[in-house]
Amino acid sequence: MRRQIKIAVDVIMLGLFIYLIGYHPGMGLYAHAVCGMCLFAFFIAHHLLNIAWFRALPKGKYPLRRVILTAADFLLLAAMLLMAVSSVMISGLAFPFEWLPIAFAWRNVHVCSAAWGFMLMAFHLALHLNGRLSSLERKASSRKLGAAVITAEILILAYGCFGFVRSGLSRDMLMIPYIKVPLDIPFSFIEYIGVILGTAVLTHFLLCVRKINKSGQERS
Repeated sequence: MRRQIKIAVDVIMLGLFIYLIGYHPGMGLYAHAVCGMCLFAFFIAHHLLNIAWFRALPKGKYPLRRVILTAADFLLLAAMLLMAVSSVMISGLAFPFEWLPIAFAWRNVHVCSAAWGFMLMAFHLALHLNGRLSSLERKASSRKLGAAVITAEILILAYGCFGFVRSGLSRDMLMIPYIKVPLDIPFSFIEYIGVILGTAVLTHFLLCVRKINKSGQERS
């Protein structure tokens, strides 16, 4: 039951993040603010459900994969906290209360931290999906099926790179100003899912290269 709850929380959190990262003025600032608060609540729930991960941090060895995963998780936590702080600083734009601050300079910080948070989340998922991709490749026993799997992965990676640039994530991460051309919500979801899957494929390829190089060094 606990596992099902964790999966449900993660799926809802992912859906909210994709909806929020694709924000444009026509979607409504009030709805964006409310969904943002929901996202942060689910983010807290995610960490409470995975409290054992924090308890295990001082234990065991730290091979490169664990170092990278741990660093990415803490950077994601920092990005989410910065998103929360910056959202409070611009919350007066969404809620008509005089006591809420309006600090326009924090908008760029909010957009930048959201972009970094999204890509770190994509990388976090990519590390967990690496085993699934490896298993899929092993099951593709025939040469034709194996070639089809690799071709699909390359196409997904290409679409992920296209979506990363077209969505503006690459510029948001560097605070580069640009005119954003929004997509309808269904197409926006497809684009950001493509970015996540493209990140998973790229991470899988890099880990495969590292594994091959490590095997070659051990043989020599």
